[in-house]
Amino acid sequence: MAQRWSDDSSMPPLGVLFLGAVLEKRGYDIEIVPADILGYDWKDIAKKIEDSKPDAVGVTTTTENRFESFKLAKIAKQVNPNIVTILGGPHISMAKMDTLIHIRDVDVLSIGEGENTIIDFAEAIKTGDSLSKVKGIYYRDKYGKILFTGERKKIENLDELPFPARHLIPIDKYNFYIDTRDGRRRRAQNIITSRGCPFNCYFCATPVNWGRKMRGYSPKKVLDEIELLMDRYGAEFIWFYDDTLNYNSERLNRIMDMIIERKLNIKFSNEFRIDIIDKPLLEKMRKAGLEMGYFGIEAGASRVRQDIVNKHFEIDKAYKFVEWSKEFDFIPGPFFIFSHYTETWAEAQETIKIMKEIKTINPQADISTAILHIYPGTPLEEIAKKEGIIPENFSWSKKSDMKRVHTLPAAQGYVPLFKHKLNWWQIANLVLKFSSTSNKKVSISKIKQTIKYVASLKDIYVDFIFFIVVLKNKILDFKNKK
Repeated sequence: MAQRWSDDSSMPPLGVLFLGAVLEKRGYDIEIVPADILGYDWKDIAKKIEDSKPDAVGVTTTTENRFESFKLAKIAKQVNPNIVTILGGPHISMAKMDTLIHIRDVDVLSIGEGENTIIDFAEAIKTGDSLSKVKGIYYRDKYGKILFTGERKKIENLDELPFPARHLIPIDKYNFYIDTRDGRRRRAQNIITSRGCPFNCYFCATPVNWGRKMRGYSPKKVLDEIELLMDRYGAEFIWFYDDTLNYNSERLNRIMDMIIERKLNIKFSNEFRIDIIDKPLLEKMRKAGLEMGYFGIEAGASRVRQDIVNKHFEIDKAYKFVEWSKEFDFIPGPFFIFSHYTETWAEAQETIKIMKEIKTINPQADISTAILHIYPGTPLEEIAKKEGIIPENFSWSKKSDMKRVHTLPAAQGYVPLFKHKLNWWQIANLVLKFSSTSNKKVSISKIKQTIKYVASLKDIYVDFIFFIVVLKNKILDFKNKK
């Protein structure tokens, strides 16, 4: 059985590394500081900013790490109030006004694709020119008024971008390895070769961040980066981080042909859209080195999957993909979500049934699940407010507001959970039933971490229910063994 990656490893941050690459190419003096990898605490970060004396400090912000990003901006301002703080990343594009209104230490927000924006921003800081000329940002003028400079055109030809500046980080400290089924522990590197998503899953922010139109590297550019990762960084495994690697069959066929023709002897994993994959391409991908193929089913019930999630395929497509995975001998990685909008207990049971069926077809299947999370700016957020799951005046920027929603911060940061028709007892039983079905156990360390991050009575209530269900299952397991 292969695994995604070990608990103590991390992927290099490609978004920041793209920005570093374009700035370096223009001759700017930059420094990328992966504080988590270097083991920095907040005092270390403040000392680093003080020593480096930067004109600007930028942070990539996700919904999961937003409070850490806000704190970093605050520390930068404490070190030197004249430092310009700029935040980018998916959360910023989705919760821009909320961020600027409530986080006064943040000066500028970069919206969407950042490579061209960061170049113009750096030039404005260098010359003292007005930020009003930098397309694609929100900022405060000298009177405190929030201004938007207008949409920036997406980069049509991604081949024009330099490769991510991996040389600017201590890449060996990322300890990124994949254990493959042949018993080898392979040094891994991640790569993203395309941007955009033409689909419209109701919980996803990707179309807003990257746009609906797909844009991708040419096959030659993809191969050039893979060979660079192999030659310079000793990569033996490539983690394709594209949302849908198979969005264009002709392009992907050519990439696979080139891997085979060049005899690269590389293993890789990627995410699929299973309703647009065909068997000959899948067979070719396996020949090229496909080890793990992940895909979203999201919900077992056809009504929920198609009418609510907006994934318009029948479950037979998933079964066929899993059958092909067994025939070609790679690991399928279906992903499911519990507690969808209007999903009933009976429909949630269909998800469990399908999980078991997939395991029957291919016992190697690496099944993953999650409770539905709510992200800003998505259709799901609108539903959550309409249903009272998130208060109408909820702020993503106030940590105190986390007491007004349900979260499991130990598992996925302070991201609100979506609970509609199912109750917490049912959700806990579903999640832990999956753990039993897939032989994934709830560890003591996870329980301790959950207790550590309790922030409200709501958290205590949910955690207590999960604890009772874990205890119940352990007692049943003990009785069954006897």
